[in-house]
Amino acid sequence: MKKKPNPPEPPKKDSKLIYVLIAAVIVVIVIFLLTQNSHSGKEQITIINSAGQEVHIYVEIADDWNEMERGLMYRESLPEDEGMLFIFPSSGNYPFWMKNTLIPLNAIYMDENGTIVDILQMEPCIADPCPNYPPDADALYVLEVNKGFSERHGIREGDRMMLK
Repeated sequence: MKKKPNPPEPPKKDSKLIYVLIAAVIVVIVIFLLTQNSHSGKEQITIINSAGQEVHIYVEIADDWNEMERGLMYRESLPEDEGMLFIFPSSGNYPFWMKNTLIPLNAIYMDENGTIVDILQMEPCIADPCPNYPPDADALYVLEVNKGFSERHGIREGDRMMLK
């Protein structure tokens, strides 16, 4: 005589609890990832280029001498849409240098109205002394971004920056 197969056992309460916990963890991870902003802690500025296009850049603000002195030193990379905005206490001729800076940069100099007055191409320097990069005009703001950023985004002298 053949034995009847046993009906499948209902899942144990413990295994249901494990599935619920796994699903809850997945939901929490997804919510965390969706709410993360790679630009958190940064300010957004916008440059209106000559073609009238808005170029958005997320910046770290350097507005005290310690932050300005360190700048982007020792960084191995910089995201394309990020930079550092130096805000000086008054308009003046502020040369930059690239001591211990590992990535080539554009320095975009702007006057007190946010109008671009000069754009410099700066190369990394680990030697001593490093060359200075003086602007052709006084500026209140200097934006450091990846070298070539201004060309890739059509940014030229006379264009304007807006702080948000």
